[in-house]
Amino acid sequence: MEDQTTQPSPGSSSAAYPRWVLLEMNYKKNDEDEDSSCSTPADVKTLAAARTTSGYPIQVSLRLAEPPAASCVCLQLQVPDDVDVRYPTVVAAHGDSVLIQVTVTNDLGGFWNATTDHFVYNAGAAAAEPPREPSLSMLPPYYITDDYSGPQAHQLHTRATGLIRRGEDELVVAELSLKPARKDSLELKTAELLLFRSGEWILKRPRMSYGDREFGELPLWLHTDTVVPIGDRVLCWVNLVMGLLFCDVFEESPILQYVQLPMDPCYGKPSNRNVCVTDGGGALKFVNIFPRCCCGFVGATGCQRSHGVYVVNTWTLRMSDMEWVKDGMVDATELWALDAYKGLPRIPLSHPVVSIDEPYVICFLMIEDNKACYRDQTVWMLMVDTRSKTIQSVSLDQGERRWYPDTLIPSNVSYYLNSYPTSRSDGTSKSNGQSQIDIERSLVQVRDDDASNSMLQSSCKLSAEPAVQASEILAALQEIPSYGLDRDDMLKAAYRILSHGNGHRFRSLLSLPRNLRKDWLLMEIKASED
Repeated sequence: MEDQTTQPSPGSSSAAYPRWVLLEMNYKKNDEDEDSSCSTPADVKTLAAARTTSGYPIQVSLRLAEPPAASCVCLQLQVPDDVDVRYPTVVAAHGDSVLIQVTVTNDLGGFWNATTDHFVYNAGAAAAEPPREPSLSMLPPYYITDDYSGPQAHQLHTRATGLIRRGEDELVVAELSLKPARKDSLELKTAELLLFRSGEWILKRPRMSYGDREFGELPLWLHTDTVVPIGDRVLCWVNLVMGLLFCDVFEESPILQYVQLPMDPCYGKPSNRNVCVTDGGGALKFVNIFPRCCCGFVGATGCQRSHGVYVVNTWTLRMSDMEWVKDGMVDATELWALDAYKGLPRIPLSHPVVSIDEPYVICFLMIEDNKACYRDQTVWMLMVDTRSKTIQSVSLDQGERRWYPDTLIPSNVSYYLNSYPTSRSDGTSKSNGQSQIDIERSLVQVRDDDASNSMLQSSCKLSAEPAVQASEILAALQEIPSYGLDRDDMLKAAYRILSHGNGHRFRSLLSLPRNLRKDWLLMEIKASED
């Protein structure tokens, strides 16, 4: 790979950068600078330079912000007047690196010739001895040939390509293509894996497995929505309806392992769902947002009492047996009741992204369209703790970038720019988020057999806070159908949760439709035991 490094200016700031950031994937260029993809200045300490295939100088820098605000990869290209720069795209990110795609078109007297380059931005290591400066490397092209033209440089599919960094030197770029296995059947797919590994491109045809079975064709996989790196060996290709495909991209004979998504309501756009890595790269989380009616049934409704109401469910993949465990539920009414929500519109959240460090912290977008003006939007970015049901931060997009937030990519690239260790929001200095074992601990098994009223009475002989009477809590518990709280310790836990906090949780329970209260209460008990 060709690469160059640039030195930061002597007067550059040494202020701490965020531990992780949300990188915009698609964005528009600044109208005031035709050759720039960022509308405000980036940090000169993050600057790195290289040249395109055509020899044009290119500079990449970062404009970084603490989540939930979005961060931007800023690009500058020095090109002649007859050359057009397509919008650059952040394809993937992992560790200290970001994969960027840039297309340049040349006017060749009546027709346009497009050249696509792929660059890897590396943040270096400011805390190393000696420090390593940021660098920008261009990947060598991969040429394909068809029957109608000569060799053409391949353009990576932005949603089907992932990046894995291991150590200081190892880098893998992987693009998964699923093609019809037979001309007479578009439903069955066969896989091709294009890998950039050990400095060269190689094409693999991986086997596929589902549970204990291996097969050569995959049914009904229409497209890939995103690619998630797990640890330092595995990439996960995600279809937000069909499921996941896992692959160890360092294996000589790679295998794609198929895992279904959990059985959860699927409504609206793909931006209502997401699969993210968290806990410092050791756990995989599925977030699902869906509308509900005031009666508790799932789906969009014209009911005025349910206008804008939604539910957020979260699941964690148990890696030992590849089974999903439901570990969180947040109803819109719980967030709307918070003081931190005052002044915000009661509209659905979208584009969930889980914190890289903290499994229960999720960033969302809230997009309010101006019906009087097409393309005019107000965008809020919220960070929510789904365990404590609190809003940690709100950021308003100031409208300086006219972009529709298609995808936000979580990245640790900012961490490597720090010359000293930074702290997480909980005060720890390294990514030692809650372990997978802790996340899975105390899984509540729901059983449909009703507990007796006498057990409720004996389990709840505790003093409720003045705002809530014990009789009210007992009555609410008795109304929950098939709640399955037949263990004495679970009943005490339910009572303790509902009577805590001056009755806040109890009021949250009563604001929910009755058929949602069981799941909500079980998730609250589970969260209190973690």
